[in-house]
Amino acid sequence: MRICVGTKNPSKLRGIISALKLFFNEVSAICVPVDSGVPPQPIDIEQIFTGARNRALRALESSSDCDLGIGVEAGIYPVSGTYYDVQVAAIADRKSTVTYGLSPSFPIPPKFANALISRKVRELEVIVDQTFGTSSIGEKGGLIKLLTKGKVLREDLTFYAVIMALVPRLNKKLYELPL
Repeated sequence: MRICVGTKNPSKLRGIISALKLFFNEVSAICVPVDSGVPPQPIDIEQIFTGARNRALRALESSSDCDLGIGVEAGIYPVSGTYYDVQVAAIADRKSTVTYGLSPSFPIPPKFANALISRKVRELEVIVDQTFGTSSIGEKGGLIKLLTKGKVLREDLTFYAVIMALVPRLNKKLYELPL
């Protein structure tokens, strides 16, 4: 299987490839930096879904050699006054079918949420790097790596989001997808 991925982020790429290899014997990827069409830090679930879909479709459009386009968008969304981080994966095919999956979510510290909502920082990675003295943490395990003392990585979240997006594709009849 040949895929076009709408990112060059190595952490996301590792998660995507690991997930697909569970179900497909051979997987090769073309990484295509694409515009997500949403702000650098999506702050509601609709924006996160839109960014993932745009990344998947734009990546697929970039090459006729790919079977699937995959986009992963990370963002935050509010529930009862707490903001949660989530990754949404979108998988697009040549039949114009797009399927979605979400990663596990985790609460982000209120200080981080406030900085994002007030637009004092452009994206979560900026305040995480400032707070923890890291550099480009989004490509090196993400905030979740720091919060879990290295037990869970961003690529793990991507891995699960991609598997969840595959569920309808693995069960096409149940989901009434084109065969």
